[in-house]
Amino acid sequence: WLVLQKSEDTIETVNRDMMDRLIEETQYLAVFFYKPNCKACDQALHELENIDDDADLYGIHMVKIQDPSLAKRYGIKTFPALVYFRNANPLIYDGDIKNEEAVLEWLIDDDNRELADEIEAVNKRMLDKLVEDSPFLAVLFYEDDCEDCDKVLKELENIDDEADVFGIDFVKINDFEAAMQFGVSTFPTLVYFRKKTPVVYDGDLLNEEKVLAWLTSHENIELKDEIEEVNRKMLDKLLDENDFVAVFFFDSNCPKCDSVLAELENIDDEVDDLDVTFVKINDVKYARKYGIAQVPAIVYFRRKFPSIFRGDLMKEEEVLEWLKKNRYRHPELSLFMYALIAISTAFILYTLFLIFCMKAPREKKE
Repeated sequence: WLVLQKSEDTIETVNRDMMDRLIEETQYLAVFFYKPNCKACDQALHELENIDDDADLYGIHMVKIQDPSLAKRYGIKTFPALVYFRNANPLIYDGDIKNEEAVLEWLIDDDNRELADEIEAVNKRMLDKLVEDSPFLAVLFYEDDCEDCDKVLKELENIDDEADVFGIDFVKINDFEAAMQFGVSTFPTLVYFRKKTPVVYDGDLLNEEKVLAWLTSHENIELKDEIEEVNRKMLDKLLDENDFVAVFFFDSNCPKCDSVLAELENIDDEVDDLDVTFVKINDVKYARKYGIAQVPAIVYFRRKFPSIFRGDLMKEEEVLEWLKKNRYRHPELSLFMYALIAISTAFILYTLFLIFCMKAPREKKE
């Protein structure tokens, strides 16, 4: 019956028992709630049937149901409505349900597909999209009837949320064709994609802490000819682990930021030669923590102490010279010199004090 429904290019109609079973058995399920004699429902259904096949390609099963009492269970008061179940966890769509493209984008959005305390399973189509869209993506390739895969998966699910905090998307896939596409021939295998560039982890997959340290290491977020983007958590980690860090603060809705970034990427390699970690962060609120009222801006951190660049950011050579001066100045030596001068001055003053104070009593005795 389901095959017949699919062949007719329509969204399958289900009853309450079938829906309960689908919610229990299906990882990603989109349910369209409607009612009879509802023109808006008919219009929305017509639009959604245009994306039914696309949703199926991404591993999302779409069905429709006419059951007002069941709708109330999920807080639905008006029709039509769309509820997205991710491992039985419901999420109600609050956009324009007649805009099928917006609905599809919402369904396949990684934030909406994310599962609590579980690494998300994807198919090949979804993996290709994530590799294309996600700057930092960790993929566990596994297979059925694999005891090692089960053990590794259990360990790695302990760091899924932490990886997410660092801005790393973590997914798993059981697809031989996808594995062959990326040169994976043994299972389990962890592959880390940085802006589409894959790196295979060759350590112990059962040691989740080492895996997390590897995923979040500066060497693995570094991208050739590009300033790496980080989030707050990753920036804090870089500041803890590196003595010299240059940070470009920007806003995605700032045309000037784009122009400045294009110039700064011309000196990324030169900055790297200075042994300075150069990253960018799209976080205006976090910039205020370091006294930045307006973006774009560059802050240089020397052992966590910030210095703000006050020159013209469009002149990348000027920025590079400023970074060189800050990198090679020696505040420790300056402090030593100041201390030496202070001690010398104190010694001279003390000597003069002794000379003049001791001279006066002698003159009185004479």
